[in-house]
Amino acid sequence: MQQESLRAIVAELLLELARHLRRRTHPLRQGDLTPEQFWLLKRLWVRGTLRIGELAAELGVTPGSVTVACKRLERLGLVQRERGAGGDERIVTVSLTEEGRRRLMAWHEARRGYLIELLSALGTDELATLRPLLERLVATAEQLEREDGGADAPR
Repeated sequence: MQQESLRAIVAELLLELARHLRRRTHPLRQGDLTPEQFWLLKRLWVRGTLRIGELAAELGVTPGSVTVACKRLERLGLVQRERGAGGDERIVTVSLTEEGRRRLMAWHEARRGYLIELLSALGTDELATLRPLLERLVATAEQLEREDGGADAPR
């Protein structure tokens, strides 16, 4: 089998695995959040406290849209909005609450648990073979991300 053909087959298998993972564990599939709300929480998780305008720019949406999403997430107890950062009442900052952090960690742990369940289908020797291969793929992905300016696009 040619290398290009084999790469295409492996790529499709990895995409199918990602689809199963998303169907089983993603909070959007469970109806907990809208996609925008989920990515908003993820941005706060990665970057920490941000202004509404910064969040809007990073998510590629309008500040008004971010404000609406933040209000709903605040009612759910997942984020906290604060006015008057730097003494300017027009500036609103948003941060994760403890509950928001807890929920993101729970979603992460659910995904991790499902992957561990899937990996139980492999023996010790197979896992030992898979590990360095995955480490190389992760290193390559990180290198490509650095070359692209570290963009953290929705997946």
